[in-house]
Amino acid sequence: MKVTIQPRLLTGDVHANPSKSYSHRYVIAAALAKGKSHIQNVLVSDDLTATKEGLMALGAQFEGSSVIGNFPKAVRNNITCKESGSTLRFLIPLALLTEKEMTFNGDGRLPKRPIHVYEDLFIEKDIYFKKLAKDNLPLVIKGPLKSGNYQLKGNISSQFISGLLFALPLLKGDSKITLIPPIESNDYILMTIDVLQQFGIKVKYDHLIIDIPGNQNFHPTEIFVEGDYSQAAFWMVAATIGKQINLYGLNQDSIQGDKKIIDVMIEMGGLIEFDEISGVYHIKPIQTKATTIDLSQIPDLGPILMILAAVSEGITTFLGIERLKFKESNRLDAMMNVLHTFGVKTLLSDNTLQVYGQTELKGNQVFSSFQDHRIVMAIAIGAIRAKGSVTILDAEVVKKSYPDFFEIYEKLGGIIDVN
Repeated sequence: MKVTIQPRLLTGDVHANPSKSYSHRYVIAAALAKGKSHIQNVLVSDDLTATKEGLMALGAQFEGSSVIGNFPKAVRNNITCKESGSTLRFLIPLALLTEKEMTFNGDGRLPKRPIHVYEDLFIEKDIYFKKLAKDNLPLVIKGPLKSGNYQLKGNISSQFISGLLFALPLLKGDSKITLIPPIESNDYILMTIDVLQQFGIKVKYDHLIIDIPGNQNFHPTEIFVEGDYSQAAFWMVAATIGKQINLYGLNQDSIQGDKKIIDVMIEMGGLIEFDEISGVYHIKPIQTKATTIDLSQIPDLGPILMILAAVSEGITTFLGIERLKFKESNRLDAMMNVLHTFGVKTLLSDNTLQVYGQTELKGNQVFSSFQDHRIVMAIAIGAIRAKGSVTILDAEVVKKSYPDFFEIYEKLGGIIDVN
């Protein structure tokens, strides 16, 4: 799908879509609980479809908002993760609980995304872990997963840690995860622990040590998935560089790591107000100023914050950019390409990227999607300040996390031609 966007300031009301991170975690926890859970407001997206289908291969059933869980048992020996890194990394340890041979497949860039953390851990514990190609997928594994001590670097994807956290409580023996500093994406670890606790699982996280007692059971529960700050960030920036947007459905007390978008934007001079009575964020337009932004804990915010930096006064410096290379695309290379196409000067040095702000962006340009949903959405928001139309190729990749993104964009006044 090719979309062409005409520059228009967006304004209006947006109901935040459900948190992708919480949606993954809630449906997994519910699938592990013996009985029926009710998980309302689960995100509808390609990634969540992959997770649900993977859980069905492990014995779970889905009926509307209900999840009928069971201890993992292999009802199919193949799990297709589409392009979802969360699905792959969360479900590998669960598949090992079945003690059956299980094959994992994936599409797009997923086979090239790192899984060496599991490979090293499990081979060390004599668990069958075999890649069938030069890439990481297809992958064949076979348990049993063993309780015990696991040591992981803290600057890897938190999804490896979360995957173990879902599986280890179900084993007979106690386990311990030791994290080697520095710790990145710690908020996602806390999010997983929060979900575990809501389903009756006890773990103790003390500094660098996570103690996980064995012989535990997940308990069915009822949950409503809160709104997603990482997706809401696109509309917050759209309002800041356009007209006022009111955001509904976000939990002001959320522990989502990407809630830091508010702190970063306020530091840049953004006007973001929260009405405690109505529970609505009001974001108003203003000229933002450059600052220094560390992306090591918030890599998913990188693309949209780089767009904001491109139209802010001064030179914004991004630190901790290394993890952007290992997402659905190499987001560092992709965003530098996007910014250059918009006519924005950048300077890359070591683990630092400087973005030179300007008043408007170059229009009448064609952009690659890089097969990355967040890159497409960032380009679309940048189009607000472009001097001429913006065309995005393969824009349908937004279905990975935000299928109705362009529909909402149009409701806010955007003009989009779809081919």
